[in-house]
Amino acid sequence: MAMKKRAVPQKKQSGGDDSVIYKIMIALGMLCILLLALQLVSRSYRLAGPMMTIRTGLGWAAVIAGVLTVVLAAGWLTQRRRAAFWRTAALPLMILCLLVALSSLVLYVTWVSYVGVLYFVYIAAAVLYMVALLYQPEFLLLSLLNTCAGCVFFALSRLTYGMLSARGIVLSLVLVLAAAAAAALTFAARKKPDGILKLLGRPVHLACADTSPLLLHVTAVVWVVCLVAVMVLGAVFAYYCVYAAVALELVAAVYYTVKLS
Repeated sequence: MAMKKRAVPQKKQSGGDDSVIYKIMIALGMLCILLLALQLVSRSYRLAGPMMTIRTGLGWAAVIAGVLTVVLAAGWLTQRRRAAFWRTAALPLMILCLLVALSSLVLYVTWVSYVGVLYFVYIAAAVLYMVALLYQPEFLLLSLLNTCAGCVFFALSRLTYGMLSARGIVLSLVLVLAAAAAAALTFAARKKPDGILKLLGRPVHLACADTSPLLLHVTAVVWVVCLVAVMVLGAVFAYYCVYAAVALELVAAVYYTVKLS
């Protein structure tokens, strides 16, 4: 009897691991589809002949994918407790439709100016999703902060009117607020015995007892200091800070992987 009782949790754990693996495989498959579709569209979109036809198709794709996103979101919110489809498949399909709608809209409005940014958004979204599945909540929060920092510094590196322009000030405020919010959320979650905070009326697990918030707090300070340095040194330093964001994310991945093991 004792051996049977021990075998039950092992089976449940194996099933949970299989579920995570399937979700990661689906996310990687969606990522490959999006990257391939973006490459094919952007390659033809640059040509004068099919440009207007592709632009019209992108407009319709944005509308259709946007409507599907709303339908799937409504079904997931209202029907996920009643039907297996809305509980399991609706959310990833909604995310895919949302990415298609936003990408089509961006390409429709800006031509191919932000194709590189769309590549980064797809890869970052997939990485963040896998981090949420595999790692502690602190790493997800840290990854969100690093992603925000990378996006802000990349945008600052492309400014043509200087760091103190209206756009530069808005981008800087976004990063400062993101760093302050991440540090404040971690600090508040640490004061709770279970590490759970209520955000928008829903409980969110943001802290684990076996990890330290020091890395996240140090990272938040580093990005604020780098932001001040960008204001002094200009766009070139902002471009190098994008690589610093990638390096810090890799360091954090090693740290939390060791903690996970």
